[in-house]
Amino acid sequence: MATAKATAQDQRRKLLFILLGAAVVGVVFLIALLSVNESDSRLNVSDVAGSPQIVGADLTRSPEPGDPDPEIGQLAPVVEGTDHDGNAVTLGGATGRGQMVMFMASWCQFCMEELPSVVQWVGEGRLPDDVDLIAVSTSLSDVRPNWPPQDWFARENYQNTIIVDDVASSIARAYGLRATPYWVIINPEGEIVHRASGTNPRGVLDAFAELAAGRQLPEQPLAR
Repeated sequence: MATAKATAQDQRRKLLFILLGAAVVGVVFLIALLSVNESDSRLNVSDVAGSPQIVGADLTRSPEPGDPDPEIGQLAPVVEGTDHDGNAVTLGGATGRGQMVMFMASWCQFCMEELPSVVQWVGEGRLPDDVDLIAVSTSLSDVRPNWPPQDWFARENYQNTIIVDDVASSIARAYGLRATPYWVIINPEGEIVHRASGTNPRGVLDAFAELAAGRQLPEQPLAR
């Protein structure tokens, strides 16, 4: 009798160990499955990057503040690319409209400060009707903050044009980017009238807009 009882206890213990083992295996499998799904759903740089086509010579690197810019008066490279939704976007060219071009890296701390300020400036109605504001989403990195960049632009309520750079940041290189945020102002004839890195108060954004529209001479100083 005692032997039968011990045998039954042993069987229950074995069954319990089997059930516990199956439960552990199930948990491990579930964690692995969730990890794979998360990895599969995460966008990498190649998923987000564009394939811009650039026509025209690369500009020299933007000079240090206060130094003369040899590219003033030169034609800006013309870029045919897309936004984050695949819509066609053209940057540069003699469009008959001014262009305020801001190069933004979603992970850049100064860009995080500049973008909401620009959005507020646009919201105040200070962007002229004859000037286009174009953001270049550049220096793409899927291991830094605010990835993917399209979500960052959406969170900041940026509603103007975006053109997406490629993996090699070819648009940034063609325009001589020194550091982000980086501004390039193009007049209606497609000529470079100003380039500068750094954040800017509203008064300077106003001056950028007037330069882009051709209503302010490029050599006039921009008060910060």
